[in-house]
Amino acid sequence: MSQMKIRVKQARIVKPVEETPIHSLWLSNLDLIQVRFHMGILYFYNPWSSSSNPNTQSLIDALSKVLVLFYPAAGRLQKDKNGRLEILCNGEGVLLVEAETDSTIQDISLLTHGFDLSQLVPTLAYSGDMSSLPLLLFQVTYFKCGAICIGTSIHHTFGDAGSLECLMEAWSRTARVLPVKLTPFFDRTVLRARDPPSPVFPHTEYQPPPYDNPPVTSSAYRSNPDSDSGVASLKLTRLQVKALRAKAEVADSKFSTYELLVAHVWRCACFANEDLREEHLTRLHIILDGRSRLRPKLPQGYIGNALFHARPISLLGDFLKEPFSTTVERVHGEIEKMDNEYLRSAIDSLERQPDLDQLVPGEGNPIFSCAANFCIVGLPKNTYELDFGWGRPFFKRTSHLNEGKGFVVMSLDEEGSFIVFMCLKETQLGKFRKLFYEFLNVSAL
Repeated sequence: MSQMKIRVKQARIVKPVEETPIHSLWLSNLDLIQVRFHMGILYFYNPWSSSSNPNTQSLIDALSKVLVLFYPAAGRLQKDKNGRLEILCNGEGVLLVEAETDSTIQDISLLTHGFDLSQLVPTLAYSGDMSSLPLLLFQVTYFKCGAICIGTSIHHTFGDAGSLECLMEAWSRTARVLPVKLTPFFDRTVLRARDPPSPVFPHTEYQPPPYDNPPVTSSAYRSNPDSDSGVASLKLTRLQVKALRAKAEVADSKFSTYELLVAHVWRCACFANEDLREEHLTRLHIILDGRSRLRPKLPQGYIGNALFHARPISLLGDFLKEPFSTTVERVHGEIEKMDNEYLRSAIDSLERQPDLDQLVPGEGNPIFSCAANFCIVGLPKNTYELDFGWGRPFFKRTSHLNEGKGFVVMSLDEEGSFIVFMCLKETQLGKFRKLFYEFLNVSAL
């Protein structure tokens, strides 16, 4: 994978422009089971289509104002007297980097991924004291062609992609001297377990595979991708999505587009791996935002993790023989069951876990020990404008992907179209792409 040449012009800690409250902030169990590093989204802009000239200092000034309202984001992680992680709201600030590159948008081929785009977000060393790490990282990169990328990254213990976009919207509106519409909601006790905890479902999503399974080291949740992995970026037009829906062999439209795409990607990824055998296991890790599924719904400005998991599992021999419609039904059933009762039960189940650290995704975690682990999530819908004065972003994607992980995002240039990103071994990418598009026309699977 080719490297862009990035020149850092400045790197600075941006603090709230006013004094903010100093106190600790309790983290929910959903916060504590996330990976312990930053996860990022890249937003690409075409400022030349706007009369507003990009100005890094104006972005810094707007961010310092927003951090007064979002002051816990300027804090740091620490452990309380019982060893449980919490946020220390201390106004220490967030990291912002200004950079430039001689590359153009055409050079980096956003849809073919010939370049390593992880350089578009700041990198940190996680070997030191976690209390020294900013919770939010930003990088504003100016391209030779005039385009701009705002690389964003949030420590996953602090919040999820929905949290990040809420802050981004506030920052962009402040940069345009507009009032912030959403009030951030930081009280995570709304996701506290019931007293006493009363799970009513088995919650196998927090358990290792139920079958005898040769131990396999998972690479889906490493903080850095392997050198032998690559990313497939696949766009589906509205007509191709319609063709995929027809393949599900259903007369009605009870399946969401996300369910269709996840089932399709899962199957293609398994078929593309010629090293798998029938006795191996495959497990799909579905991550869902519970904000709108809980009752009452969480406030729209909720800052924190509201992510829940569904983890269907199958023997490869059985999985590869089932028709596509069965796979879609499997995915649909896992998602459909996740209503308020199920999610509250999941929170209670986590409260009964003796050690939540054992549920944090990682290479040694038995939950991720299947031979074919895949995690496919949906990036937040385009709910916010995220307009800093240059119009909406024309493209967005994650800053990096690890083997076995994928994202589904709505395309910004055609209504009803989607883009699928999937990270696999380089040797599997060609077959994966071929199967992905063949199936839309010919029954290749």
